[in-house]
Amino acid sequence: MTRFLPDHASPPVSVVINTLNRADLLDDAIAGVMQLDYPAFELVVVNGPSTDHSEEVLARWQGRIKHLRCEVANLSVSRNVGIAAASGEIVAFLDDDAVPHPQWLRHLAKAFADPTVGGAGGFTVDNTGQRWQVRKTVCDRFGNAHFPPDTFDERVLNWPGTPLYPSLLGTNSSFRMEALRAIGGFDHTFAYLLDETDVCLRLVDAGWGIVYEPSALIFHQFAASHIRSSTRKARTLYPSVVSKTYFINHHGRAEGYGKVAQALQDYREELLRANAWLEEHGEISPRHRQTLDGDVEAGTEVGMVASSRARLEHKVQGDLAAHADVDAGSFLASTDPRPLRVALVSQGLPPDNEAGIARWTMLLAEGLRDEGVAVHIITRARELPSRRFVGGIWYHAIAAAPEEADALAATYRVPRSGVADWMAGVMREIAFLKTFGLNLVSFPIWDLEALPALDDPEIATVMSLHTSYRLARPFKPEWTSRVIYARSFIDPMIAAETAALARAPHILANSQAVIDQIEQEYAVSLSGRAQIVPHGTPDILERLQVDIEDKVARQKKGDPLRVLFAGRFEARKGYDLALRVAARFQGDTRIRFEFVGATPDAALLDRIGREFGLDPARNAGLVFHGEVSRPTLEALYLAADVVLMPSRFESFGLVAIEAMSAATPVLALAIGGLGEVVEDGVSGFLFPDEEAFVTGSTERLTALMTDRAALAKLARGSHAAFCARFSDRVMAREVARFYRQIMDETGAENA
Repeated sequence: MTRFLPDHASPPVSVVINTLNRADLLDDAIAGVMQLDYPAFELVVVNGPSTDHSEEVLARWQGRIKHLRCEVANLSVSRNVGIAAASGEIVAFLDDDAVPHPQWLRHLAKAFADPTVGGAGGFTVDNTGQRWQVRKTVCDRFGNAHFPPDTFDERVLNWPGTPLYPSLLGTNSSFRMEALRAIGGFDHTFAYLLDETDVCLRLVDAGWGIVYEPSALIFHQFAASHIRSSTRKARTLYPSVVSKTYFINHHGRAEGYGKVAQALQDYREELLRANAWLEEHGEISPRHRQTLDGDVEAGTEVGMVASSRARLEHKVQGDLAAHADVDAGSFLASTDPRPLRVALVSQGLPPDNEAGIARWTMLLAEGLRDEGVAVHIITRARELPSRRFVGGIWYHAIAAAPEEADALAATYRVPRSGVADWMAGVMREIAFLKTFGLNLVSFPIWDLEALPALDDPEIATVMSLHTSYRLARPFKPEWTSRVIYARSFIDPMIAAETAALARAPHILANSQAVIDQIEQEYAVSLSGRAQIVPHGTPDILERLQVDIEDKVARQKKGDPLRVLFAGRFEARKGYDLALRVAARFQGDTRIRFEFVGATPDAALLDRIGREFGLDPARNAGLVFHGEVSRPTLEALYLAADVVLMPSRFESFGLVAIEAMSAATPVLALAIGGLGEVVEDGVSGFLFPDEEAFVTGSTERLTALMTDRAALAKLARGSHAAFCARFSDRVMAREVARFYRQIMDETGAENA
């Protein structure tokens, strides 16, 4: 038996999203649908009387979706508009604050192979991405929900007149079009709440079956709306009370009028008690409680009137016929190819972590998304684990799995705490992502975060080169001075790096320099396995909407030359060399030195004074900004005329290209990747050794203080070089090409 229906036997599905004032979430819902792995589906979006920018969001998808309007804030009306516009054999409903698992429709479609099935739904995950919101649900004829165990077979309840019947959650429900039309679609009385429950009941009473497909997953944000707040407190109870009162009185009559009256009384008293509790516990104000209590009374009255009218009119059908004028048109099949699905692993991410690997991972993820790749980021949870789809990217914030660390520590000979336990958590999430159709995992050499993936034959792997433990060790004297730490942690990590480099099938490098250094230090050949793609970063001039000529014009005014150092105060970054350069200009008002990246403590300031003769308190031309936000850093790059980067080793040199993106030339040591980033005389100047850097930088800065034409030439040259080689768009395009090449070579799908 096959897992899914073959493509030729899979019925065409119309996915319907009904939206109201959720523009920011709507774009992600649509993007999630477009990543579905299903041979024939169309997307219908019905926008209610939204007052936000929902129409602008929908305009971006023009030609790829069916876009309709609903002029009233009534979910059942909106659903019927969607049904009327749908051309599929199956209609599947998704909320505007939800995202489907890529296999959602494939699982649902299996149910409809049985011609007696009128509706099918899956299990729904809540806004943590970890816990269930709803699994199987059974309702009675008063609209009360009951939750049986997952093993319960709901099919035994599928018979007309049943007191209990399977009910689906609206955001994870699908129906056979034939069945929906036969019962008249949705009843417009249900503006909110119980709309899908009413449909399920009428389908069962009409002889159709309702079933569950547990693997058909939806991730539901359960966002705020005009009905409820972000904390799920009711803003108004009126629509809900109308719906529940109508449902009880309309469908409960088969249970007897006495039970109907009791159910109505119980519901009313339950709501009033809940409102009182919320006020007593400070959750709502007395005025809010008064409003909610008023909603109960008004909603009850309107619901009773509506149910009485329905009884007099012998209403058994929904109100789909009211939308007969809607032209469904032809089936607007999504033509998006099934995307390459990639997981990037990085313990840190911006804005909490702006370090090299974290920032590179985020920029790469955004760029790959724009290249049509389905991107997942596996990162360390700051608090509770979660899964979210935001801005077209899946974020998997996970915890370490110490209970599974021993086996990995023994197999790969890495430290158990901090390494193997994290690897275990990563591999657990990768196993989950295989259900999404994961193709490739990319992880950094630092900490070898997904090392066991190298031994997984079901996925392709890429290890990216950055500064490693072996390359960092010469600049970390504290590692070697702590003998036990060195032998128990550093040495095993270097040995594991060596083993990984020897057998990783695909390696992503940011420079030839890092390849050469790795091959030399680890005595390993990467020939035929490594692909060089320089790092990229957003264009600061473009982001801040600054014309390069405006910067050049400012520089020509003759203001003091602004020189910036951006980096940690550690030996590898060469901050001491930058300070030596600054010391040579002490007292010169034509130049200003600014340091960003670390806040010097009293001991460091004392050392700076003793070793370099610099006192920020007495020198207006020397400023320490400390750690700053990303927007502040970008503003400093833009304001700077020159950036100093005397790093003693950089696998690449991200600071250099960030400076160049702001049209700021770089003075750097020609060591590591910097020799490939900075083009001497075009985007800055390179110096062969430390003394040459100090002397040469002094000479270059002295000349640039007066030769503003030369400074302008460097500004233009640095930005032109950035645009040609180091933009985030270029990086993402080349990495996507590399990933797809790997999939082509392995013969996998979706290359």
